[in-house]
Amino acid sequence: MRGDLWLPGRAGLPVHFVSEDFAVLSVPRGGRVKDVVPLGTGGFRQQAFVRRGVVVYEVPGGGDVLTITVDRPAVDVVTGALTARDDTGEGDGLRVARWHRVRVPQLAALLLGGAFVLGLVGVHTFGLGREVTAEVTEARDGMCRVVWQDPWDPSLTRHARVDCYEGEKAGDPLRISARPWPARGEAADLDVLHLTVFGASALGLAGAAGVLAASRTGARRLRLLREHLRHGGLASDRPVRRVAVPWWSWAAGALGLAGLGLMALAYGFGQPVRAEVTAITAYGCAVAWADPWDGSRHTAEVDCDGVSRGDVLEISALPWPLRGEAFDRDFTPVALGILTVVVLGAALLGAVLRSRRARRARPLLPVTATMTVSRDQDGSGDEAGAGIVVDTADTADTADALDRSRLAAVARLLHERKGVGGGGKELRPEPDPGTGPWWRSPVLRRIVLASGIAWGALIALVATALWSGWWWGTAYQQATGRTERATATVQYLHEEFALEPWLLPGAVEVRFDVPDGRRVVTDVEYGGSAPAEGATVEVEYAVDGPSAARIAGDPGLGRGLWVSGAVVVVALVRLVWCAVSTGRVLRRLLRAVRQGQGRDFDYLLLPPSGEEPGDTTFLLVLFEPGAEQPVAVMDTVPAAASLPPEGTLEMRSLPEEPAFAVAWTGGRPVWPGGPLVLLAEDEDEEEHLRRYVTGLVPPGVVLDVPSTPG
Repeated sequence: MRGDLWLPGRAGLPVHFVSEDFAVLSVPRGGRVKDVVPLGTGGFRQQAFVRRGVVVYEVPGGGDVLTITVDRPAVDVVTGALTARDDTGEGDGLRVARWHRVRVPQLAALLLGGAFVLGLVGVHTFGLGREVTAEVTEARDGMCRVVWQDPWDPSLTRHARVDCYEGEKAGDPLRISARPWPARGEAADLDVLHLTVFGASALGLAGAAGVLAASRTGARRLRLLREHLRHGGLASDRPVRRVAVPWWSWAAGALGLAGLGLMALAYGFGQPVRAEVTAITAYGCAVAWADPWDGSRHTAEVDCDGVSRGDVLEISALPWPLRGEAFDRDFTPVALGILTVVVLGAALLGAVLRSRRARRARPLLPVTATMTVSRDQDGSGDEAGAGIVVDTADTADTADALDRSRLAAVARLLHERKGVGGGGKELRPEPDPGTGPWWRSPVLRRIVLASGIAWGALIALVATALWSGWWWGTAYQQATGRTERATATVQYLHEEFALEPWLLPGAVEVRFDVPDGRRVVTDVEYGGSAPAEGATVEVEYAVDGPSAARIAGDPGLGRGLWVSGAVVVVALVRLVWCAVSTGRVLRRLLRAVRQGQGRDFDYLLLPPSGEEPGDTTFLLVLFEPGAEQPVAVMDTVPAAASLPPEGTLEMRSLPEEPAFAVAWTGGRPVWPGGPLVLLAEDEDEEEHLRRYVTGLVPPGVVLDVPSTPG
């Protein structure tokens, strides 16, 4: 089950677990934390990014064991609370500070973060910025190049590109907001303010709804826990209705209500007016109209079809707080209505699927059974919760979990179940690694591609090379050859994005002539304010390759080299680290196959536990021939699914490196996914194996374990 783990302030009180369906479990404190297992592995079972941890806790007195899965930052808090023995406070231990009652799910945090960033950009641009009148120097596809005097330093002339929808042309005035430091020299159209406010409000509303819903559910669970404690763990006679609506359903409902509100604002309270089409843009029509409330002139961009410049289009002018914006009356109401219905349907579906029927409150459950980690079938669950499920197998099964007969029954059971294992499935023959190169093995190729190559670093390296390769070419040609200077004319300003030019350099296309009469057209970088099209700049170029040019004295090229060089170094270090570590493991395994000593073992093959999505690792449990207790375990690659559930194999390894062993059966290797672990040398691993195989038996299933004489 999944739910909340409540840690009382007094050590003398037990820890309590309240599940999603409001069942309560009392966990005594003062026991022993036997292990903390990180969840997250990759490659040859090397630890990778770890998000969660499993706390293996032995309850005092009875010897029962709980496995509790929590987020990684909470592991130390949970282990400290479970092992505490002395009282550290007074009261019932369930007095929770108001701040700690606030729950912030991950997606809600992303929505709130997006609203904060969007709001921060709006405050920086329109709150701290200065409103100025700029002159349009060029208008094309709904974008205008404008020039204005810096409001903080009138001696500076600034150039930028902004949105424009009024059919502006060169020479027209345009009101803009000049951005302050660190984006000084950039500007934004004042009409963007309305969209910024609406976007930040919608994201913030959805995130806040998720936080409120998750916090309300947590408060209900705490209230139920207090009721149980007041009644001494006895069930109440009063039926309690438990309706658990997920937080994302509340967030979707908030977005749906926002859509309904926007439609009501636009088409209920808005005024239909006739607007003039001033331009056809890449995404619709630029229209202008007289405000129906005070007669002032407004402009906006709306969807349109089959109209030309100068035509009259009927639109809906929005009132306050979106005054100055407009929607068309054909396509937008249909599209916005369909989107709103879909979002509200998702909210209603979440409420229906996750609702609980009316039920009576349950008593506190004593810790009298072995607990194992479990997941919901769809892999979903509360990120801040813990997973516990009771093993309800028949109590007549008293055999040790590591007895060979019981392990064999587990292996047979799981291989017979659909979707678990593939015993007997024929795979492509594996070539003998002792007589040829390792890359002939398809299994080893897949392992090396998965573990030996850091694909994220490789993608970052290729993207950086494509983006900044010409910067390095320019720097190399200018550093290794003679350079000259020339006066160039700016022909075109390339599109910018958020990091340009204050972190990464921007680029402009310039034209200049060299002494031999050639005319050169090339791109150059700039690190400060963007030069205007038609302006002149002094460039420094390589005589042997005039296309390798830079603006004289501008820091843009150097800044780009430092940023891209740092990314390249980090990506290369990651690539080399993965290749070297995987290569070391691969060399040791090949030495074990080619030079190692062979030893026969009986084995049992256990399939993946299914606790982690994408876990395809099979477990080989090894026995001395005829023995009843295992002596070693080893993870294997998914190709081991072709083996029968039990049989005999040869284990090859070098005496000085017994952990790097390779199983050999049927004339081909079974490559490992991790080191060979000898149980006699690692008592904790034996206990891990016992808990693991116990959790593989589904609840309520009775194993067919043959009885042994005596």
